Amino acid sequence: MVDKSKENKKISIKINGESTEFEEEIRVHDWKLGKAQTAAGEEKLEDQGFEWILPDETPQPPKEFKKINYVSGKKKKKRQSFKNPFHDSVNLLMSIIGAVVVGAVLGFGTLKVITNTDGGTVPAATLQDDTAADVTGGTAAAAPVQLKEFSTSVLQGGVFSSQESMTAMQDTLTSKGITSASIEKDGQWFLMLGVSADVETAKVLGDDMKGNGVEVYAKDFQLNAKEIKASNEEKSFLEKANGLFAILAEESSNGVVNGKTNESAAGSIESSLKEIEGIKVGQEPIVQMKESIVNAATQTLSVKTSEDAVKVQGELLGYLELYSSLQ
Repeated sequence: MVDKSKENKKISIKINGESTEFEEEIRVHDWKLGKAQTAAGEEKLEDQGFEWILPDETPQPPKEFKKINYVSGKKKKKRQSFKNPFHDSVNLLMSIIGAVVVGAVLGFGTLKVITNTDGGTVPAATLQDDTAADVTGGTAAAAPVQLKEFSTSVLQGGVFSSQESMTAMQDTLTSKGITSASIEKDGQWFLMLGVSADVETAKVLGDDMKGNGVEVYAKDFQLNAKEIKASNEEKSFLEKANGLFAILAEESSNGVVNGKTNESAAGSIESSLKEIEGIKVGQEPIVQMKESIVNAATQTLSVKTSEDAVKVQGELLGYLELYSSLQ
């Protein structure tokens, strides 16, 4: 067989219509020859081989550690404690004393509670009033309050420029059994011998005084408005007491003239008296005023003679004098 590859070794190419021939040697590789060379290389590697060298790692047993106890050369001596033979006795004695003291305190407290209980139960209202009481006598603290003008008809015994002159005249009247009151106003001293609801009744009262040799003048008298220090309850008392004063002045003056009072006024007097008695006051002048107005109201309700009415007039004069001195 002829190898065709060897016969056709020329290549013809036409360029611009002209034919040109080229010769090229074409190599043909034999794949069987390559396979034989590869097998020969593998056999050579198998002949040479590779030897692995590993380190000697034979396990060693762990070392044994022994505990070493260190003992000092000197052995400490154990300290012996001294036991007090009286220790237990002292503790017992202190326990007994403590028990006695505690028992005595508890006993004293119990006795005090029992004693207070025997004294009677204090009403809750009384306790509340005592707690809120002021040092002035059981009322709230005083504060500035404004008093209105106070007017009444009076039987005046004279006007004096000094208190000494007025006091001398007052002593003279007292020796004759005539009750009076001194009132300071605008730098002068007024001597009052009676009060009434109106000037006409006051004049009638004055006729009886003139018979005893006393110069008197019936007139309307007014105390100016002023500011004083008082509690709210004391202010309420003064307002109600001044209203009751007008009623008592009328009834007592009629009682002096006629020997009796108007029975129709008893209801008003009793209701006003009940209200006033329930008002708590603390300042000493106001306490005395309350006593005077209460006495005057009580006596007016039981007037039977002119002499009874004169006593009421004396209480009202005392109230008027105290009222004028309030500050």
